[in-house]
Parts: sequence; C-alpha cells; structure tokens
Amino acid sequence: MLQSDIRPLVTRGQIWSISAATGLFLAVALGLVLIVSHVVVSMRHTANDIDDQRAISAAAAAVAALERGLSIVVRDNSLWDEGYEAVRSGDGAEWIRETWGDPTVNYPLYDGLVVFRPDLTVIAAYDKGEPFTPSGEIGELIAGQAKRAQASHMPVTAFMSMGGEIVSTAAMTIQPFAGPVPDAPVLFLFKSIDDEIIASMASDYQISGLALAPTRADDKLNLALDDPNGAPLGYLTWPSRKPGDLAFESHRSLLVMAGATLVVFLLMVLAAGFVESLRLRRIAAAAEYEAKRDTLTGTLNRSGFLEVLDRLAAEASSSRPVTLHMLDLDGFKQVNDTWGHAVGDLLIVAVAVRLAGFGDHFVAVGRLGGDEFALAQVHDAPPEVLAQQVIDAFSKSFMVGRHDLHVTTSIGYASTREPIDPAELMRRADVAMYRAKAEGKFRALEYHSKMEESCKDQEA
Repeated sequence: MLQSDIRPLVTRGQIWSISAATGLFLAVALGLVLIVSHVVVSMRHTANDIDDQRAISAAAAAVAALERGLSIVVRDNSLWDEGYEAVRSGDGAEWIRETWGDPTVNYPLYDGLVVFRPDLTVIAAYDKGEPFTPSGEIGELIAGQAKRAQASHMPVTAFMSMGGEIVSTAAMTIQPFAGPVPDAPVLFLFKSIDDEIIASMASDYQISGLALAPTRADDKLNLALDDPNGAPLGYLTWPSRKPGDLAFESHRSLLVMAGATLVVFLLMVLAAGFVESLRLRRIAAAAEYEAKRDTLTGTLNRSGFLEVLDRLAAEASSSRPVTLHMLDLDGFKQVNDTWGHAVGDLLIVAVAVRLAGFGDHFVAVGRLGGDEFALAQVHDAPPEVLAQQVIDAFSKSFMVGRHDLHVTTSIGYASTREPIDPAELMRRADVAMYRAKAEGKFRALEYHSKMEESCKDQEA
C-alpha cells in the first residue's frame, strides 16, 4: 500500500472537535465549582440566619408566654364572685390587702397590683407587700391599661418601666363568674422581669446567653420590649450561635474533596446523560412517528388521522371551514382475488403515492384500514372541485410491477363551519361515501341531511 493511500486514524477536524468538547466540559466544570461554592457559602449564611430566626422566634415565644402567664393569673383572680362582691363592699380595701396585697411580699406569680374603682380611681395598690400610690407618667400608663381592660372585659397585657425595672403587666375587669357587668372595678397586676425570669426563659426556650439590656447590642441578636406607646423600654439580647460558620470550619477539607468529586461526577453524568438523552429522544420520536403512521403506506393511520381531525374539527369556523373526504376503492377486492394480497398491498402503496400528489390541498392524508382513505381539507379551494380532481386522478391505471391495474374510487365528503364532534363529521362523510357507491361508484357526493332519510328507507 502506498503511503498516500494511508488515511490518518484521527483527522484534524476530529481533534478540533474533541478539543472543543473538552473545553466545553472544563467550562461547565468550572461553572459547577462556582455554583457549588456559592451554594456552600449560601448554606453557611442560611444556617446562621435560620438559627438566628429560630432564636428570635423562641425569644418572642418566651415573652408571649410571660404575658400569657400573667394574663391567666389576672383572669383567675378577676373572674371571682367573692372578689367582685368584696371589692365593691365597704371593706374592699381591707379585703384587697389580705387577699392580694400581703402575699406580694414573696409571691412567684406577681410582684404587685393596683385595684381601680369603675371610675378608675385607685382603691388600693401594693408593691412587694408595701402600699404605694401610682402617679406621674407610670400612673397614667397604668390607668390607660385599666381603661382598655374596661373596654374589652378580657385581660390586657403590656410592658412598663416601674422603679427602674421593666415589668410585665396584665389588667382585667373584676366581674362575677356569670359574665361581664357594667361599671366593673379593674385588677392590675405586674411582675418584674428579673434575672430569675431571664434565666428561666433562657432555659425553657434554649437561648444561651440571654440577658436584659437597656440598649440594643450591635454584635448580638436583639428583641425589643416596648411600652404601650411603642417606645422601647429595653432589649432582650443574646449572642448568635452561628452554626453555619462552625459547620463550615469543621468540614472545610471534606467540602473541598466533595467539590472536586462533584465536578468529576457531574462531568461523567453530563456526558452520559447527553448521549442517553439523544438516544432516547430519537427512540421516542421514532416511536411516536411509527405509532401514528400506517406501516404499509407511510400515511397517517386511523389513530394519527383522528388526532389531527379532532383538532381541526374543534377549530372550525365560518372563516376556516373544514371538510373531510372519505375514499373507498372500487374494484380492490377483485385485484386481491385475482393477483393476491401482495399485489393488493403494492396497489395500496401506489394509491397513497397518487394521493400524496394532492398534499398542497389537504392538511392530512390517512389510511383508515383496508382500502379506505381519508383526506382532511381546510378550505383553500371548493371541496367539490378537489373531490372531482381526486376522482379524475383515478381514471388513470396503476402500474404495479408488471400489472396494469385499473381501480376507481368513491368519495363522500362533509363540511362544517362550526366546531363539531369529529366522529359525527366522519359519520356524515361515510354516509355520503356509501351513497356514492350506491349510485354507481366512481363519483364524489357531498353529505346532506336527505341522505339520512334514504339510509333509513333502505334499512326499513
């Protein structure tokens, strides 16, 4: 063999293609590394944010539980027949001292109270067992909360500053158990948010480092405690645990290895997936094509044609009428009986080829079975003209191998200018086709309703 006859196993074009593909894969890998890096960093920050939000929600829940607990206490002491009668009696102040005031010296549920008459004048007030007189700004806040309680007849809670301490408060009208009454006195309770309360909240709601501070801490998480006017009295503060940062630092080396492995794996998956996707697409496209095609003629089969007709019939309108032509060969049985089914099949193929010549006028050609064909037309010419042209085309014989065969066709067609059930349109075209055969074959007839009466007369 001459040297000039030897062709290289790999051409320059192939090398260029491989290089281009390799470069593409490397670019994708780099992009994936960047994406993974971004995801890891985002997960790191997201983990921190999620934990911070959890802690903030937990702190808010702890504050809500503190308010709810005091509101339950004030409700239990306010819905009380004996308390209602005692407070309204002449000895009300003494009863208040013995029942509610003296226990506040060392009572776990509340530190003090104020009892108001219906006109919001004070009957009695105690703080840690000692009488006191609410006055000034704090007196106005307490009276304002008592007034809100009168309007709702339900516990009303708020935070206030009393004696330099932030306190949780709850107020409710004192009323008999049977239900709210007008002009009811009001019970106001308060509980100091001290170190013991803060420690209990931290333990119960898993908030490490929880503390009460007068101002917001920029390097910590914060939850404001506002007075009834919306002004912050102080802040619950605690450090962020930053679990994302801790997890990232402890797994940094593994993340690097995982990232490298991910790149390799994704490259392999990308290559395999691309090849497999092409293969499956080709198989699916071929399967879909074959499922809707007649294996003998290559035209649409019954299923494929009906799918097209269903869409056309649903879209029919006065500006876009649809006509269905049903064709049945005349003399096809004699061909089969005389020359055999093999020749008959070749004749069917020749008929399909001849019908394909009208492809510009019909949107779909289908073989419905045996020697029956269907043509779908969206009007670009009068359907009777096209039907006659098809009839005329069958006046010429078909050369099938060495056989010169002459078969004609009978056509029935039906038109619609409004949406219609495709089965009904096909039935009408069938009626017209069988009418054409009954009148001597080798002709085209348009469906009209009188054909139905003729069919009924024949059946009778």
